[in-house]
Amino acid sequence: MAHLLILLAIIPLGCFLLTKKAHPKDRWLLFGVSFGTVISPASYGLIQFTSMPVIGKLLGLIGLMANLIHGSLGYFFLQSIGILAEDAPLQGSQLLMIHMVNALIWSSYYGMIGCKIGQKIAGEVSESSHGRTPVRQEVRG
Repeated sequence: MAHLLILLAIIPLGCFLLTKKAHPKDRWLLFGVSFGTVISPASYGLIQFTSMPVIGKLLGLIGLMANLIHGSLGYFFLQSIGILAEDAPLQGSQLLMIHMVNALIWSSYYGMIGCKIGQKIAGEVSESSHGRTPVRQEVRG
């Protein structure tokens, strides 16, 4: 079942492709929000591939590194406000809470990064269009 978490990676890719036509100026913002929403459970799902030979070990290592960055923030937040006990093992509902908190944190973070990327790209496009010199037309009279 945890292997199906990898299918969440389709959401940011689909969002990136669909916003090409619908909302091109918000493309990077929407991609950042959707990427941040699914990064924590998708990295957790990649860890489950370590039982497979060769390629699974590589995917598991990538998932482990991503989960070390993206998975612990929600856990420590919930632990600091007293919802999770310190030494107790995690249950499925608690893991769901951790992923939901991570989705809120990382979607806002990656959304801000995507917004800045979109502004930078829009700024470069507008600068290149403003850099042209206007063509003068002489008036003959």
